[in-house]
Amino acid sequence: FIPSIRYLPHTATKNCTSNQTVENEVEDSKQKIVSQSLTMSNKSPPNIAIIAISNGTQSGQPNPVNALSAHVRQYLQKSLATSLSDPKVTAIVLIGRPDGKGVFSAGADIKEFSGSDDESSTGGVTTSDPDGIPTLNDLAHLIEKSPKPIIAALTGATLGGGMELALAAQYRVADESLKYGLPEVKIGLIPGAGGTQRLPRLCGVRHALDVIVRGRINGTASEGLKFGFLDGVASEDEGILEVALRWASWASTLSPEKLDSRRLCLKTVPNDEEGMDNSDLCDFALQSVPPKDMGGESVHATIEAIRASFELSSFQKGMEAEKNIFNDLLYHSLAGRAYRHIFFAERSSSSGRQLSKMKSAPSVVGSQLKKGKGAIGVIGAGTMGRGIAISFLRAGFGPVTLVDVNPKGLDAGIKYIQTTIHGEVKKGRIPGSKAKGILNHVKSSSDISYLADCDLVVEAVFENLKVKKEIFTKLNNLVVKKDALLLSNTSSLDVDVIASSLSPERRQYCAGMHFFSPAHIMKLVEVVRGQATSGATLEIICAVTKRIKKVPVVVGNCDGFVGNRMMHP
Repeated sequence: FIPSIRYLPHTATKNCTSNQTVENEVEDSKQKIVSQSLTMSNKSPPNIAIIAISNGTQSGQPNPVNALSAHVRQYLQKSLATSLSDPKVTAIVLIGRPDGKGVFSAGADIKEFSGSDDESSTGGVTTSDPDGIPTLNDLAHLIEKSPKPIIAALTGATLGGGMELALAAQYRVADESLKYGLPEVKIGLIPGAGGTQRLPRLCGVRHALDVIVRGRINGTASEGLKFGFLDGVASEDEGILEVALRWASWASTLSPEKLDSRRLCLKTVPNDEEGMDNSDLCDFALQSVPPKDMGGESVHATIEAIRASFELSSFQKGMEAEKNIFNDLLYHSLAGRAYRHIFFAERSSSSGRQLSKMKSAPSVVGSQLKKGKGAIGVIGAGTMGRGIAISFLRAGFGPVTLVDVNPKGLDAGIKYIQTTIHGEVKKGRIPGSKAKGILNHVKSSSDISYLADCDLVVEAVFENLKVKKEIFTKLNNLVVKKDALLLSNTSSLDVDVIASSLSPERRQYCAGMHFFSPAHIMKLVEVVRGQATSGATLEIICAVTKRIKKVPVVVGNCDGFVGNRMMHP
Protein backbone atom coordinates (compact mmCIF):
# COMPACT_ATOMS: atom_id res chain seq x y z
CA PHE A 1 0.00 0.00 0.00
CA ILE A 2 3.00 2.33 0.34
CA PRO A 3 4.45 4.07 -2.72
CA SER A 4 7.84 2.58 -3.55
CA ILE A 5 10.92 4.79 -3.76
CA ARG A 6 10.23 5.44 -7.44
CA TYR A 7 6.85 6.87 -6.60
CA LEU A 8 7.88 9.11 -3.73
CA PRO A 9 6.48 12.63 -4.13
CA HIS A 10 8.78 15.22 -5.68
CA THR A 11 8.99 18.59 -3.99
CA ALA A 12 6.80 21.26 -5.49
CA THR A 13 9.50 23.91 -5.07
CA LYS A 14 12.99 24.16 -3.67
CA ASN A 15 11.52 25.35 -0.37
CA CYS A 16 9.36 22.27 0.11
CA THR A 17 10.08 19.18 2.18
CA SER A 18 12.94 17.05 0.90
CA ASN A 19 12.40 13.54 -0.44
CA GLN A 20 14.07 12.06 2.66
CA THR A 21 11.57 13.84 4.89
CA VAL A 22 8.72 12.62 2.70
CA GLU A 23 10.04 9.05 3.08
CA ASN A 24 9.86 9.47 6.84
CA GLU A 25 6.30 10.78 6.50
CA VAL A 26 5.40 7.71 4.47
CA GLU A 27 6.79 5.46 7.20
CA ASP A 28 4.91 7.41 9.86
CA SER A 29 1.70 6.90 7.88
CA LYS A 30 2.31 3.19 7.27
CA GLN A 31 0.38 1.87 10.24
CA LYS A 32 -2.58 4.11 9.47
CA ILE A 33 -2.76 2.86 5.88
CA VAL A 34 -2.45 -0.79 6.84
CA SER A 35 -5.20 -0.37 9.45
CA GLN A 36 -7.58 0.65 6.68
CA SER A 37 -7.18 -2.88 5.19
CA LEU A 38 -7.55 -1.59 1.67
CA THR A 39 -6.99 -4.15 -1.08
CA MET A 40 -5.67 -3.18 -4.50
CA SER A 41 -7.97 -5.15 -6.79
CA ASN A 42 -10.04 -4.38 -9.86
CA LYS A 43 -12.58 -2.87 -7.50
CA SER A 44 -11.56 0.45 -6.02
CA PRO A 45 -11.53 0.89 -2.22
CA PRO A 46 -14.86 2.27 -0.95
CA ASN A 47 -13.23 5.35 0.58
CA ILE A 48 -11.66 6.50 -2.70
CA ALA A 49 -13.81 8.17 -5.35
CA ILE A 50 -12.79 7.72 -8.99
CA ILE A 51 -13.93 10.49 -11.34
CA ALA A 52 -13.44 9.77 -15.06
CA ILE A 53 -13.50 12.77 -17.40
CA SER A 54 -14.91 10.63 -20.22
CA ASN A 55 -18.06 9.94 -18.20
CA GLY A 56 -19.01 13.58 -18.63
CA THR A 57 -19.29 13.30 -22.40
CA GLN A 58 -22.76 14.11 -23.69
CA SER A 59 -24.61 11.14 -25.14
CA GLY A 60 -24.29 10.96 -28.90
CA GLN A 61 -21.42 13.48 -28.98
CA PRO A 62 -18.11 11.71 -29.67
CA ASN A 63 -15.29 13.11 -27.54
CA PRO A 64 -12.20 10.95 -28.14
CA VAL A 65 -9.79 13.51 -26.68
CA ASN A 66 -11.88 14.27 -23.56
CA ALA A 67 -12.25 17.93 -24.52
CA LEU A 68 -13.43 19.95 -21.53
CA SER A 69 -16.72 21.14 -22.98
CA ALA A 70 -19.46 22.80 -20.95
CA HIS A 71 -21.19 19.44 -20.42
CA VAL A 72 -17.96 17.82 -19.21
CA ARG A 73 -17.20 20.71 -16.87
CA GLN A 74 -20.67 20.48 -15.34
CA TYR A 75 -20.17 16.77 -14.79
CA LEU A 76 -16.78 17.29 -13.15
CA GLN A 77 -18.11 20.01 -10.86
CA LYS A 78 -21.05 17.86 -9.76
CA SER A 79 -18.88 14.76 -9.26
CA LEU A 80 -16.28 16.67 -7.27
CA ALA A 81 -18.95 18.30 -5.11
CA THR A 82 -20.58 14.93 -4.42
CA SER A 83 -17.27 13.33 -3.45
CA LEU A 84 -16.23 16.25 -1.27
CA SER A 85 -19.51 16.22 0.63
CA ASP A 86 -19.51 12.44 1.17
CA PRO A 87 -18.01 11.71 4.60
CA LYS A 88 -17.08 8.17 3.52
CA VAL A 89 -14.78 9.47 0.77
CA THR A 90 -11.28 10.30 2.00
CA ALA A 91 -9.50 10.78 -1.34
CA ILE A 92 -10.29 11.31 -5.02
CA VAL A 93 -8.68 10.02 -8.21
CA LEU A 94 -9.22 12.10 -11.36
CA ILE A 95 -8.60 10.03 -14.49
CA GLY A 96 -9.29 10.27 -18.23
CA ARG A 97 -11.24 7.03 -18.65
CA PRO A 98 -12.42 4.50 -16.05
CA ASP A 99 -10.11 1.82 -17.48
CA GLY A 100 -7.05 4.08 -17.46
CA LYS A 101 -6.63 3.87 -21.23
CA GLY A 102 -6.51 6.63 -23.86
CA VAL A 103 -6.04 10.30 -23.08
CA PHE A 104 -6.48 12.26 -19.86
CA SER A 105 -7.70 15.41 -21.63
CA ALA A 106 -6.45 17.38 -24.63
CA GLY A 107 -7.83 20.57 -23.08
CA ALA A 108 -10.63 23.05 -23.64
CA ASP A 109 -13.24 22.56 -26.35
CA ILE A 110 -11.88 25.14 -28.79
CA LYS A 111 -15.20 25.21 -30.66
CA GLU A 112 -16.52 27.20 -27.71
CA PHE A 113 -14.13 30.08 -28.47
CA SER A 114 -16.12 32.49 -30.60
CA GLY A 115 -13.63 35.34 -30.34
CA SER A 116 -16.44 37.90 -30.34
CA ASP A 117 -16.77 40.84 -28.01
CA ASP A 118 -19.25 38.84 -25.94
CA GLU A 119 -17.48 37.82 -22.73
CA SER A 120 -19.39 34.53 -22.65
CA SER A 121 -17.19 33.39 -25.53
CA THR A 122 -14.04 32.47 -23.59
CA GLY A 123 -14.50 28.75 -24.11
CA GLY A 124 -15.28 28.27 -20.45
CA VAL A 125 -11.73 29.15 -19.42
CA THR A 126 -11.81 32.48 -17.57
CA THR A 127 -15.31 33.98 -17.50
CA SER A 128 -18.21 32.36 -15.68
CA ASP A 129 -21.18 31.34 -17.79
CA PRO A 130 -24.46 33.13 -17.09
CA ASP A 131 -26.18 29.73 -16.87
CA GLY A 132 -23.92 28.65 -14.02
CA ILE A 133 -21.65 26.40 -16.08
CA PRO A 134 -18.26 26.27 -14.32
CA THR A 135 -15.14 27.54 -16.03
CA LEU A 136 -11.86 25.67 -16.10
CA ASN A 137 -10.65 28.15 -13.52
CA ASP A 138 -13.61 27.29 -11.28
CA LEU A 139 -12.73 23.60 -11.54
CA ALA A 140 -9.03 24.21 -10.93
CA HIS A 141 -9.77 26.24 -7.79
CA LEU A 142 -12.20 23.56 -6.58
CA ILE A 143 -9.55 20.86 -7.05
CA GLU A 144 -6.73 22.88 -5.52
CA LYS A 145 -8.69 23.90 -2.42
CA SER A 146 -10.11 20.42 -1.83
CA PRO A 147 -9.80 19.36 1.83
CA LYS A 148 -9.42 15.80 0.53
CA PRO A 149 -6.36 14.84 -1.55
CA ILE A 150 -6.96 14.64 -5.29
CA ILE A 151 -4.61 12.51 -7.37
CA ALA A 152 -4.56 13.19 -11.12
CA ALA A 153 -3.89 9.94 -13.00
CA LEU A 154 -2.42 11.03 -16.33
CA THR A 155 -2.35 9.01 -19.54
CA GLY A 156 -1.84 9.96 -23.17
CA ALA A 157 -2.49 13.55 -24.17
CA THR A 158 -2.58 15.84 -21.13
CA LEU A 159 -2.66 19.20 -22.84
CA GLY A 160 -3.88 22.75 -22.31
CA GLY A 161 -6.79 22.84 -19.88
CA GLY A 162 -6.25 19.16 -19.12
CA MET A 163 -2.74 19.86 -17.88
CA GLU A 164 -3.99 22.90 -15.96
CA LEU A 165 -6.48 20.73 -14.06
CA ALA A 166 -3.67 18.28 -13.31
CA LEU A 167 -1.52 21.14 -11.98
CA ALA A 168 -4.29 22.01 -9.52
CA ALA A 169 -4.34 18.48 -8.06
CA GLN A 170 -2.35 17.73 -4.91
CA TYR A 171 -0.53 14.82 -6.58
CA ARG A 172 0.09 13.71 -10.17
CA VAL A 173 1.01 10.22 -11.36
CA ALA A 174 1.28 8.93 -14.93
CA ASP A 175 2.18 6.02 -17.14
CA GLU A 176 4.66 5.99 -20.01
CA SER A 177 2.01 7.00 -22.56
CA LEU A 178 1.88 10.53 -21.13
CA LYS A 179 2.39 13.50 -23.47
CA TYR A 180 1.95 16.78 -21.60
CA GLY A 181 2.10 20.39 -22.70
CA LEU A 182 0.47 23.80 -22.94
CA PRO A 183 0.09 24.57 -26.67
CA GLU A 184 -2.25 27.55 -26.43
CA VAL A 185 0.33 29.87 -27.99
CA LYS A 186 -0.17 28.01 -31.28
CA ILE A 187 -3.77 29.23 -31.48
CA GLY A 188 -2.91 32.79 -30.52
CA LEU A 189 -3.69 32.51 -26.79
CA ILE A 190 -2.00 31.79 -23.47
CA PRO A 191 -2.95 29.17 -20.87
CA GLY A 192 -5.92 30.75 -19.12
CA ALA A 193 -6.69 28.39 -16.23
CA GLY A 194 -3.61 28.93 -14.11
CA GLY A 195 -0.99 27.30 -16.32
CA THR A 196 1.27 30.37 -16.40
CA GLN A 197 1.06 30.69 -12.59
CA ARG A 198 1.12 27.11 -11.30
CA LEU A 199 3.74 25.59 -13.61
CA PRO A 200 6.47 28.12 -12.64
CA ARG A 201 5.67 27.48 -8.98
CA LEU A 202 5.91 23.73 -9.44
CA CYS A 203 8.78 23.28 -11.93
CA GLY A 204 10.49 26.66 -12.05
CA VAL A 205 10.49 29.44 -14.63
CA ARG A 206 13.01 27.72 -16.92
CA HIS A 207 10.79 24.68 -17.55
CA ALA A 208 7.65 26.83 -17.68
CA LEU A 209 9.17 28.93 -20.47
CA ASP A 210 10.22 25.80 -22.35
CA VAL A 211 6.74 24.28 -22.18
CA ILE A 212 4.51 27.35 -22.55
CA VAL A 213 6.44 29.67 -24.88
CA ARG A 214 7.25 26.86 -27.29
CA GLY A 215 3.72 25.50 -27.09
CA ARG A 216 5.09 22.01 -26.51
CA ILE A 217 2.86 18.94 -26.61
CA ASN A 218 5.50 16.24 -26.20
CA GLY A 219 6.49 16.30 -22.54
CA THR A 220 7.18 12.72 -21.45
CA ALA A 221 6.72 10.87 -18.18
CA SER A 222 10.47 10.76 -17.54
CA GLU A 223 10.73 14.49 -18.21
CA GLY A 224 7.79 15.20 -15.94
CA LEU A 225 9.40 13.16 -13.16
CA LYS A 226 12.72 14.97 -13.64
CA PHE A 227 11.26 18.47 -13.40
CA GLY A 228 8.77 17.71 -10.64
CA PHE A 229 5.57 17.88 -12.66
CA LEU A 230 4.95 14.24 -11.75
CA ASP A 231 5.15 12.57 -8.37
CA GLY A 232 5.18 9.00 -9.70
CA VAL A 233 5.30 6.91 -12.86
CA ALA A 234 3.75 3.47 -13.26
CA SER A 235 6.16 0.60 -13.81
CA GLU A 236 5.70 -1.86 -16.67
CA ASP A 237 3.86 -4.43 -14.55
CA GLU A 238 1.14 -2.16 -13.14
CA GLY A 239 -1.61 0.07 -14.43
CA ILE A 240 -2.10 3.77 -13.87
CA LEU A 241 -5.24 3.20 -11.80
CA GLU A 242 -3.38 0.86 -9.43
CA VAL A 243 -0.69 3.49 -8.90
CA ALA A 244 -3.24 6.27 -8.39
CA LEU A 245 -5.19 4.23 -5.85
CA ARG A 246 -2.03 3.52 -3.87
CA TRP A 247 -1.18 7.19 -3.81
CA ALA A 248 -4.74 8.08 -2.84
CA SER A 249 -4.66 5.56 0.04
CA TRP A 250 -1.44 7.06 1.34
CA ALA A 251 -2.47 10.69 0.84
CA SER A 252 -5.78 10.14 2.65
CA THR A 253 -3.81 9.78 5.91
CA LEU A 254 -2.03 13.10 5.60
CA SER A 255 -2.79 15.99 7.90
CA PRO A 256 -4.42 19.20 6.60
CA GLU A 257 -1.07 20.94 7.05
CA LYS A 258 0.64 18.42 4.79
CA LEU A 259 -2.05 18.88 2.11
CA ASP A 260 -1.64 22.64 2.31
CA SER A 261 2.03 22.17 1.47
CA ARG A 262 0.90 20.66 -1.86
CA ARG A 263 -1.30 23.59 -2.91
CA LEU A 264 0.55 25.63 -5.51
CA CYS A 265 -1.59 28.67 -4.79
CA LEU A 266 0.24 28.88 -1.46
CA LYS A 267 3.69 28.59 -3.01
CA THR A 268 6.12 31.12 -4.41
CA VAL A 269 8.16 30.64 -7.56
CA PRO A 270 11.52 28.97 -6.76
CA ASN A 271 14.89 30.32 -7.82
CA ASP A 272 16.45 28.89 -10.96
CA GLU A 273 18.47 25.71 -10.43
CA GLU A 274 21.31 27.02 -12.58
CA GLY A 275 21.54 30.33 -10.75
CA MET A 276 20.01 32.68 -13.34
CA ASP A 277 17.60 35.33 -12.19
CA ASN A 278 14.02 34.49 -13.22
CA SER A 279 13.64 37.92 -14.78
CA ASP A 280 16.78 37.34 -16.85
CA LEU A 281 15.37 34.02 -18.05
CA CYS A 282 12.30 35.86 -19.35
CA ASP A 283 14.45 38.52 -20.98
CA PHE A 284 16.52 35.85 -22.67
CA ALA A 285 13.37 34.12 -23.96
CA LEU A 286 12.20 37.41 -25.49
CA GLN A 287 15.35 37.59 -27.60
CA SER A 288 14.50 34.35 -29.42
CA VAL A 289 10.85 34.97 -30.30
CA PRO A 290 9.40 36.86 -33.28
CA PRO A 291 8.21 40.47 -32.88
CA LYS A 292 4.61 41.06 -31.90
CA ASP A 293 3.70 42.36 -35.34
CA MET A 294 5.21 39.32 -37.06
CA GLY A 295 3.14 36.57 -35.46
CA GLY A 296 4.68 36.83 -32.00
CA GLU A 297 1.86 38.53 -30.12
CA SER A 298 0.78 35.47 -28.13
CA VAL A 299 4.39 34.41 -27.50
CA HIS A 300 5.18 37.78 -25.92
CA ALA A 301 1.99 37.50 -23.90
CA THR A 302 3.00 34.11 -22.46
CA ILE A 303 6.29 35.55 -21.23
CA GLU A 304 4.47 38.51 -19.70
CA ALA A 305 2.11 36.14 -17.86
CA ILE A 306 4.97 33.92 -16.62
CA ARG A 307 6.80 37.03 -15.42
CA ALA A 308 3.68 37.95 -13.40
CA SER A 309 4.02 34.66 -11.48
CA PHE A 310 7.12 35.91 -9.64
CA GLU A 311 6.91 39.70 -9.98
CA LEU A 312 3.42 40.17 -8.51
CA SER A 313 2.93 39.87 -4.79
CA SER A 314 0.43 36.99 -4.70
CA PHE A 315 -0.96 34.04 -6.60
CA GLN A 316 -4.34 35.79 -6.84
CA LYS A 317 -2.79 38.84 -8.52
CA GLY A 318 -0.91 36.59 -10.91
CA MET A 319 -4.15 34.82 -11.83
CA GLU A 320 -5.85 38.16 -12.45
CA ALA A 321 -2.99 39.19 -14.73
CA GLU A 322 -3.25 35.89 -16.63
CA LYS A 323 -6.99 36.37 -17.06
CA ASN A 324 -6.60 39.91 -18.40
CA ILE A 325 -3.90 38.87 -20.88
CA PHE A 326 -5.94 35.85 -22.04
CA ASN A 327 -9.11 37.88 -22.57
CA ASP A 328 -7.24 40.68 -24.35
CA LEU A 329 -5.79 38.19 -26.84
CA LEU A 330 -9.12 36.44 -27.34
CA TYR A 331 -11.16 39.58 -27.97
CA HIS A 332 -8.67 41.90 -29.66
CA SER A 333 -5.93 39.91 -31.39
CA LEU A 334 -6.53 39.56 -35.12
CA ALA A 335 -3.47 37.30 -35.39
CA GLY A 336 -4.99 35.05 -32.74
CA ARG A 337 -8.23 34.76 -34.68
CA ALA A 338 -6.20 33.87 -37.76
CA TYR A 339 -4.35 31.14 -35.86
CA ARG A 340 -7.65 29.64 -34.68
CA HIS A 341 -9.06 29.84 -38.21
CA ILE A 342 -6.05 27.88 -39.48
CA PHE A 343 -6.46 25.36 -36.66
CA PHE A 344 -10.05 24.56 -37.65
CA ALA A 345 -9.36 24.76 -41.38
CA GLU A 346 -6.59 22.16 -41.16
CA ARG A 347 -8.77 19.75 -39.25
CA SER A 348 -11.73 20.31 -41.53
CA SER A 349 -9.62 19.70 -44.62
CA SER A 350 -8.45 16.32 -43.38
CA SER A 351 -11.60 15.18 -41.58
CA GLY A 352 -12.98 13.20 -44.51
CA ARG A 353 -16.28 15.08 -44.58
CA GLN A 354 -15.46 16.50 -47.99
CA LEU A 355 -15.31 12.92 -49.33
CA SER A 356 -18.48 11.59 -47.69
CA LYS A 357 -20.78 12.30 -50.64
CA MET A 358 -18.44 10.96 -53.30
CA LYS A 359 -18.98 7.56 -54.86
CA SER A 360 -16.28 5.09 -53.86
CA ALA A 361 -14.72 2.31 -55.90
CA PRO A 362 -12.99 -0.54 -54.07
CA SER A 363 -9.17 -0.67 -54.09
CA VAL A 364 -7.03 -3.67 -53.21
CA VAL A 365 -3.89 -1.63 -52.54
CA GLY A 366 -5.79 1.11 -50.71
CA SER A 367 -6.06 -0.71 -47.39
CA GLN A 368 -2.31 -1.33 -47.35
CA LEU A 369 -1.47 2.26 -48.19
CA LYS A 370 -3.78 3.50 -45.45
CA LYS A 371 -1.78 1.39 -42.98
CA GLY A 372 1.47 3.00 -44.07
CA LYS A 373 2.63 0.05 -46.13
CA GLY A 374 3.37 -0.27 -49.80
CA ALA A 375 5.95 0.23 -52.52
CA ILE A 376 6.31 3.84 -53.63
CA GLY A 377 7.73 5.20 -56.87
CA VAL A 378 8.87 8.78 -57.39
CA ILE A 379 9.72 9.99 -60.89
CA GLY A 380 12.15 12.88 -60.96
CA ALA A 381 15.13 13.28 -58.60
CA GLY A 382 15.06 17.07 -58.52
CA THR A 383 14.12 19.31 -55.61
CA MET A 384 10.51 18.11 -55.49
CA GLY A 385 11.13 14.43 -56.19
CA ARG A 386 13.81 13.96 -53.55
CA GLY A 387 11.69 15.81 -50.98
CA ILE A 388 8.65 13.65 -51.75
CA ALA A 389 10.78 10.51 -51.43
CA ILE A 390 12.04 11.64 -47.99
CA SER A 391 8.44 12.22 -46.83
CA PHE A 392 7.42 8.67 -47.68
CA LEU A 393 10.61 7.15 -46.26
CA ARG A 394 10.25 8.90 -42.90
CA ALA A 395 6.68 7.58 -42.62
CA GLY A 396 7.84 3.99 -43.02
CA PHE A 397 6.76 3.29 -46.59
CA GLY A 398 9.07 1.12 -48.62
CA PRO A 399 10.72 0.37 -50.79
CA VAL A 400 10.78 3.88 -52.21
CA THR A 401 12.24 3.90 -55.70
CA LEU A 402 13.55 7.17 -57.13
CA VAL A 403 13.71 7.25 -60.96
CA ASP A 404 15.41 9.81 -63.15
CA VAL A 405 16.72 9.52 -66.71
CA ASN A 406 19.69 11.73 -65.77
CA PRO A 407 22.25 9.55 -63.90
CA LYS A 408 24.02 12.56 -62.38
CA GLY A 409 20.75 14.04 -61.21
CA LEU A 410 19.74 10.67 -59.77
CA ASP A 411 23.01 10.36 -57.83
CA ALA A 412 22.60 13.89 -56.50
CA GLY A 413 19.04 13.07 -55.38
CA ILE A 414 20.13 9.92 -53.52
CA LYS A 415 23.00 11.76 -51.83
CA TYR A 416 20.61 14.50 -50.74
CA ILE A 417 18.26 11.94 -49.21
CA GLN A 418 21.12 10.28 -47.35
CA THR A 419 22.50 13.60 -46.10
CA THR A 420 19.07 14.75 -44.92
CA ILE A 421 18.37 11.54 -43.01
CA HIS A 422 21.84 11.56 -41.39
CA GLY A 423 21.29 15.21 -40.47
CA GLU A 424 18.04 14.38 -38.73
CA VAL A 425 19.84 11.69 -36.73
CA LYS A 426 22.38 14.27 -35.54
CA LYS A 427 19.55 16.61 -34.53
CA GLY A 428 17.89 13.81 -32.55
CA ARG A 429 14.79 13.75 -34.74
CA ILE A 430 15.34 10.16 -35.93
CA PRO A 431 17.02 7.34 -33.96
CA GLY A 432 20.11 5.92 -35.63
CA SER A 433 18.58 2.45 -35.84
CA LYS A 434 15.51 3.80 -37.63
CA ALA A 435 17.66 5.81 -40.05
CA LYS A 436 19.45 2.66 -41.10
CA GLY A 437 16.14 0.99 -41.94
CA ILE A 438 14.97 4.09 -43.83
CA LEU A 439 18.05 4.21 -46.02
CA ASN A 440 17.79 0.48 -46.70
CA HIS A 441 14.39 1.21 -48.27
CA VAL A 442 15.84 3.66 -50.79
CA LYS A 443 16.14 2.31 -54.34
CA SER A 444 17.10 4.14 -57.51
CA SER A 445 17.15 3.58 -61.24
CA SER A 446 17.26 5.38 -64.57
CA ASP A 447 14.81 2.82 -65.94
CA ILE A 448 11.12 3.58 -65.33
CA SER A 449 10.29 -0.14 -65.61
CA TYR A 450 11.65 -0.55 -62.07
CA LEU A 451 8.31 0.93 -60.92
CA ALA A 452 6.30 -2.02 -62.24
CA ASP A 453 5.44 -3.40 -58.79
CA CYS A 454 4.63 -0.07 -57.10
CA ASP A 455 1.41 0.55 -55.19
CA LEU A 456 1.65 4.31 -55.60
CA VAL A 457 3.64 6.41 -58.06
CA VAL A 458 4.15 10.18 -57.86
CA GLU A 459 5.39 11.87 -61.01
CA ALA A 460 7.47 14.95 -60.11
CA VAL A 461 9.20 16.07 -63.30
CA PHE A 462 9.24 19.64 -64.60
CA GLU A 463 6.01 21.30 -65.76
CA ASN A 464 5.75 20.08 -69.33
CA LEU A 465 2.43 18.54 -70.32
CA LYS A 466 3.88 16.53 -73.20
CA VAL A 467 6.54 14.94 -70.99
CA LYS A 468 4.04 14.13 -68.26
CA LYS A 469 1.65 12.48 -70.73
CA GLU A 470 4.50 10.35 -72.09
CA ILE A 471 5.35 9.21 -68.56
CA PHE A 472 1.76 8.28 -67.74
CA THR A 473 1.46 6.38 -71.02
CA LYS A 474 4.46 4.28 -69.97
CA LEU A 475 3.06 3.78 -66.46
CA ASN A 476 -0.23 2.61 -67.96
CA ASN A 477 1.59 -0.21 -69.74
CA LEU A 478 4.15 -1.26 -67.14
CA VAL A 479 2.57 -0.93 -63.66
CA VAL A 480 1.27 -4.40 -62.84
CA LYS A 481 -1.39 -3.61 -60.26
CA LYS A 482 -4.43 -2.21 -62.02
CA ASP A 483 -5.57 -0.38 -58.87
CA ALA A 484 -2.19 1.25 -58.16
CA LEU A 485 -2.43 4.99 -57.63
CA LEU A 486 -0.83 7.02 -60.42
CA LEU A 487 -0.43 10.61 -59.25
CA SER A 488 1.07 13.82 -60.59
CA ASN A 489 2.82 16.52 -58.58
CA THR A 490 1.83 19.11 -61.17
CA SER A 491 1.33 22.57 -59.75
CA SER A 492 -0.90 23.94 -62.50
CA LEU A 493 -1.45 21.57 -65.42
CA ASP A 494 -4.74 19.92 -66.30
CA VAL A 495 -5.01 16.62 -64.39
CA ASP A 496 -7.72 15.37 -66.77
CA VAL A 497 -5.42 15.79 -69.76
CA ILE A 498 -2.69 13.87 -67.92
CA ALA A 499 -5.19 11.14 -66.97
CA SER A 500 -6.26 10.81 -70.61
CA SER A 501 -2.95 9.03 -71.25
CA LEU A 502 -4.24 6.13 -69.14
CA SER A 503 -6.71 3.42 -70.08
CA PRO A 504 -10.31 4.26 -69.04
CA GLU A 505 -10.29 1.70 -66.21
CA ARG A 506 -7.14 3.21 -64.69
CA ARG A 507 -8.31 6.83 -64.70
CA GLN A 508 -10.27 6.47 -61.46
CA TYR A 509 -6.93 5.86 -59.72
CA CYS A 510 -5.33 8.99 -61.15
CA ALA A 511 -5.25 12.38 -59.37
CA GLY A 512 -2.99 15.27 -58.57
CA MET A 513 -0.86 15.16 -55.40
CA HIS A 514 0.70 18.60 -55.37
CA PHE A 515 3.41 19.09 -52.73
CA PHE A 516 4.92 22.48 -51.94
CA SER A 517 8.67 23.05 -51.91
CA PRO A 518 10.63 21.85 -50.02
CA ALA A 519 8.34 18.83 -50.06
CA HIS A 520 9.76 17.11 -46.97
CA ILE A 521 9.23 20.26 -44.86
CA MET A 522 6.09 22.01 -46.10
CA LYS A 523 2.88 20.56 -44.65
CA LEU A 524 0.30 21.41 -47.31
CA VAL A 525 -0.60 18.92 -50.07
CA GLU A 526 -3.24 19.76 -52.66
CA VAL A 527 -5.16 16.61 -53.65
CA VAL A 528 -6.44 17.46 -57.11
CA ARG A 529 -9.70 15.74 -58.06
CA GLY A 530 -9.93 14.86 -61.73
CA GLN A 531 -13.17 14.22 -63.58
CA ALA A 532 -12.68 10.45 -63.38
CA THR A 533 -11.02 10.30 -59.95
CA SER A 534 -12.99 8.04 -57.61
CA GLY A 535 -13.95 8.94 -54.05
CA ALA A 536 -11.99 5.92 -52.81
CA THR A 537 -8.85 7.19 -54.51
CA LEU A 538 -9.22 10.62 -52.90
CA GLU A 539 -9.83 8.97 -49.54
CA ILE A 540 -6.66 6.87 -49.89
CA ILE A 541 -4.55 9.87 -50.93
CA CYS A 542 -5.81 11.88 -47.96
CA ALA A 543 -5.04 8.99 -45.60
CA VAL A 544 -1.55 8.60 -47.07
CA THR A 545 -0.96 12.35 -46.84
CA LYS A 546 -1.80 12.28 -43.15
CA ARG A 547 0.47 9.24 -42.75
CA ILE A 548 3.39 11.31 -44.00
CA LYS A 549 2.40 14.02 -41.51
CA LYS A 550 1.03 16.54 -43.96
CA VAL A 551 -2.30 18.29 -44.40
CA PRO A 552 -4.38 17.19 -47.41
CA VAL A 553 -6.77 19.64 -49.05
CA VAL A 554 -9.00 18.32 -51.82
CA VAL A 555 -9.27 20.87 -54.63
CA GLY A 556 -10.83 21.01 -58.05
CA ASN A 557 -8.98 20.68 -61.32
CA CYS A 558 -8.44 24.23 -62.56
CA ASP A 559 -5.55 26.43 -63.59
CA GLY A 560 -3.22 26.77 -60.59
CA PHE A 561 -5.65 24.85 -58.35
CA VAL A 562 -5.89 26.88 -55.09
CA GLY A 563 -2.40 27.60 -53.74
CA ASN A 564 -0.85 29.01 -56.89
CA ARG A 565 -4.12 30.64 -57.90
CA MET A 566 -4.04 32.71 -54.71
CA MET A 567 -0.47 33.83 -55.35
CA HIS A 568 -1.04 34.47 -59.06
CA PRO A 569 -4.75 35.32 -59.51
